[in-house]
Amino acid sequence: MVTTIKMPQLGESVTEGTIERWLVKEGDQVAQYDPLFEVVTDKVNAEVPAEVAGTITRIIVGDGETVKVGTPLAEIDEGSAAAEPPPPVAEAPALEMPAPEPVAVAEPVAAPEPVAAPEPVAAPEPALEPIASEPVAAAAVPAPMAEPPAPAPTEDAGPATDASMRMTPAVRRLVREHGIDVGQLSGSGAAGRVTRDDVLAYIERGAATPAPASAPTSAPEPVAPSTSAAPPPAPAPAPVAAAAAAPAYAAPAPMPAPVGGDTEVPMSQMRKGIAAKMTRVKQTVPHAYTVIEVDMHNVVRWRETNQAGYKAREGIGISYVAAVIKAVTEGLRQHPTLNSQFAEDRIILKQAMNIGIAVAVDNGLLVPVIANADQLSISGVNHRVQDLAARARTNKLRLDEIQGGTFTVNNTGWFGSVSSMPIVNSPEVAILSMEAIVKRPVVVTIEGEDVITIRPMMNMTCSFDHRVLDGAQVGNFLADVRKRLEGWDPATPLG
Repeated sequence: MVTTIKMPQLGESVTEGTIERWLVKEGDQVAQYDPLFEVVTDKVNAEVPAEVAGTITRIIVGDGETVKVGTPLAEIDEGSAAAEPPPPVAEAPALEMPAPEPVAVAEPVAAPEPVAAPEPVAAPEPALEPIASEPVAAAAVPAPMAEPPAPAPTEDAGPATDASMRMTPAVRRLVREHGIDVGQLSGSGAAGRVTRDDVLAYIERGAATPAPASAPTSAPEPVAPSTSAAPPPAPAPAPVAAAAAAPAYAAPAPMPAPVGGDTEVPMSQMRKGIAAKMTRVKQTVPHAYTVIEVDMHNVVRWRETNQAGYKAREGIGISYVAAVIKAVTEGLRQHPTLNSQFAEDRIILKQAMNIGIAVAVDNGLLVPVIANADQLSISGVNHRVQDLAARARTNKLRLDEIQGGTFTVNNTGWFGSVSSMPIVNSPEVAILSMEAIVKRPVVVTIEGEDVITIRPMMNMTCSFDHRVLDGAQVGNFLADVRKRLEGWDPATPLG
């Protein structure tokens, strides 16, 4: 049976997408949910997984082509999925020599000479034992991706044989990128195939079980539970580095001094998509804006009180974005019209509170979505913010993480902005922009007396669709959000 893979709809208003690049080629076998290609739309760059297992028999649309949603892209022959076992069978004799020791081939040839029989059997065993005894050391050396071909024989010769053979090229690449010992992976796919989700789950667990085997090579990648201060950074480098990288936007290299005429720089597919959507939204959505300032004194004190303990426990810092999102979701409960969508002749009040977070990337802007953010604790929101931001910058977001947003929070303050006017992420009807927290002299009332003091202040701008919302509705919503942030209890639990 042949299944046709079509261009998916990656958002309610998305009508087309561009094939950035194929991760497989014709003739490749894939398991269900293995990534097939990277697709780019406006504000989206994601991998599209296979709907079924089988063999790629035909790729219809090539790299760089832009097509409408629903356009056939490739064909997968499900019947040839049964042919998947042949690769393991081809290498099984070489990989599982201990089992075939008493094979009939050795007996007829060596029957007259018993001495000759042990020799062929003994030859493979020495080669097998050293590799099996030190799988971690052997795999850890080529782990940094320096020699992609080298890990293949090493992995195939050890206990990880089945796992390494039952991986698509895209999954093998992911394994090499993270320097993972294939012997530590267990496949959940058909016939024990290791899928992309298996690798990602292993990475999230810390990818550190091989640590004790080799002291010199364990420092860069595994989690060492009983070592001194050196290993603890190792378990958390991925999330911590991502958290640190979040505010550190890599500015493009400065342009050299002009030596000739103007230079034309082609637009990336993502930039073209952003340009098209932003033009369409500004032409069709009547924008209005409301700005308020918030005294973040209590939130700052709360964060400073909990930061060290939380970072030691969770491996990541506390983001102000998590506190603002929590206040926003509580505000949306009181003002559900802001958590809605415009649909020409009606307004759709959304049941779920799926909060989008704008993330700056090298080639544009992505808006991953925290599903049901109102049901998460502050710590849960904080983990989701940092995880989504990190994976957005490495193009590792799943399809379900970039669609279904109902309200967007934009943190322009991380680069020092104190005032901005964001564009509504249509079909949503509002977007909140949090600016930099700046210490300023303000007048506050203490015990009935007005005094001038220094407080950490933050501006918040709400852009909204004036077809659905008016200034009074948005003003009341912002007042409630401000009330929650200014009245933040320093004893507020994170969990």
